[in-house]
Amino acid sequence: MNYPKISIITPSYNQGEFLEETILSVLSQNYPNLEYIVIDGGSSDQSVDIIKKYEAQLAYWVSEPDKGTWEANNKGLEKVTGDYWCVVNSDDLLCKGALNKIANYIEEHGAFDWLAGGVEYIDEKSQLMGTHVPKKPLRLDEQSFLNGCWISHPAVFLSSKLIVDKGMFKRYHLLDLNYWLRLEHAGYRPIVYPDALSALRMHSDCKSADRFKLHEEYLRVIEDFIRDHDVSITPEIQELLYQKQLYKQRLLLQELLVSKDTTAALAGLFRLFKDGVNERWYWGLWKRMLFGMSENDPLLNDFDRNESKANWN
Repeated sequence: MNYPKISIITPSYNQGEFLEETILSVLSQNYPNLEYIVIDGGSSDQSVDIIKKYEAQLAYWVSEPDKGTWEANNKGLEKVTGDYWCVVNSDDLLCKGALNKIANYIEEHGAFDWLAGGVEYIDEKSQLMGTHVPKKPLRLDEQSFLNGCWISHPAVFLSSKLIVDKGMFKRYHLLDLNYWLRLEHAGYRPIVYPDALSALRMHSDCKSADRFKLHEEYLRVIEDFIRDHDVSITPEIQELLYQKQLYKQRLLLQELLVSKDTTAALAGLFRLFKDGVNERWYWGLWKRMLFGMSENDPLLNDFDRNESKANWN
């Protein structure tokens, strides 16, 4: 049995309550050829003490201020010496036996460039909430990621040759989506592995909890990619961008209503009349505007979150 060297990178920033479980999920893989790299962004909580507890088992670690997750990941990539690499955030986990599954896949099917597995969704107490195995969507102008990110990066393993071929992460919060778009544009296609390889933690402090900010960033990534790679604006892509912009405005109006900024919400409702007049959600927002929101309104849960401790900077 051949065990290719696998490098795991964990970017860390003030998530000490989850970090030790993340580290242990990697170190307990019982995989004989593991390189584990932890890049901390200068945490002020217990994160550094936790990292020091396991430093003898780490190939490299550092704690210093950075410009965000994208830079932390790039610092990790600079240290990678493995055949394959994966980024597991400081609040996520590797599933038991994940690395051996990768080695077994390579033994049976040969080397790969890009493999995406399934994920388990867990809560703050690591209780299972559900599972998801990615399915390849319909392609839009030879791109399957323009309509959204359909794979989860903690379950994505990549050949280290891609670091040389496609470079590092760019300065985006949705850095993974930008990377997948660039890989696919260069002709790479992800292999879908039909089993969970990682656990993705869902909690109020993760980036994905901020719906409006996340969607705004998604649009920025897509629009920048189309511009930077001279992607032709087909009618399908034009319609996609229109619908995504409309959804962005919908999220903004919902957030304004929840925060009781009625003046801005009213102005936004009038501004969107032409595009929203035939949409049920649009009239639902008008109803909330005129008659208020009940304490059980689902929007209150959608936008009820703490200030994110995720490294959005």
